[in-house]
Amino acid sequence: MTLLYPRLLRHRAKPLAVDYKDLGPIELNTRWSLADSSAVFVATGGTRVDPATLQLLRDIVVDLAKESGFPQPPDAKQKVSFDLQLAVVLHREMRISPAEAASGDVWAFLSLVVLPDVSHWRYPKPPGDRVLGSDLTRHVLGRMWWRAQLVYAPTDSDPYAALHVLGEAAFDQIYARRAALGGSPHLIQSILRTWRQMDFSGSDITERDILRDFLKRLLRLAPFVVFEALDSRALDEELLEIAKETVFGYLSFGGRTPANEVEPRAARVFVGVVS
Repeated sequence: MTLLYPRLLRHRAKPLAVDYKDLGPIELNTRWSLADSSAVFVATGGTRVDPATLQLLRDIVVDLAKESGFPQPPDAKQKVSFDLQLAVVLHREMRISPAEAASGDVWAFLSLVVLPDVSHWRYPKPPGDRVLGSDLTRHVLGRMWWRAQLVYAPTDSDPYAALHVLGEAAFDQIYARRAALGGSPHLIQSILRTWRQMDFSGSDITERDILRDFLKRLLRLAPFVVFEALDSRALDEELLEIAKETVFGYLSFGGRTPANEVEPRAARVFVGVVS
């Protein structure tokens, strides 16, 4: 059963974000709430989340933050650890549908009403898009739910293992293109399986550049291929070939690599692939 969450509409969310912008987690720890008089539920009907569920969600997220030093500023390692655990918790506990999770107003309610102290701990003095939900690729909570949603593999022993395959900046490249690529978990999971077969360590090949070029090739292919119609094995084979073409093209472009070195350098990236 999926749940509906309150939506904090823009006329209330924007002033609240401004009022809270310069406040820290200790000050905001007394301002959180499980409800707001301006929040509304979508009129389509469904089961509305109850206060007890919101309280449980808050308690779990706050406990995660405390493990990473809350309310003291987190270091880089703590930020990564918190974000990855947050992605799992939000996706597992919220029971929210993708259609509902696509609403920035839902995430504005959670970040500004239920969890303002944690939101401003993770992103001190946050720009609006970190708390308003105007850009879900940047929202403190929404971006992590979607990251978990797109990698979720319910039949695997660890359904969220793929969260660790790509860093945040790399994953954002994929998520930013979700509309053109269909926002398909089937496709995203195949991309991640492909990336597991590549090793950029000890190489001057930039993973971010390869991923960007790889996604451009996918976008050009998208109008002609229904990725959802391919089974996992066929899709993995197709994407692996695209990845190989991408690496070869990157190394060959503009004489970046001597011709006789292109093939062996590319082969080292795909060291785990059986020909």
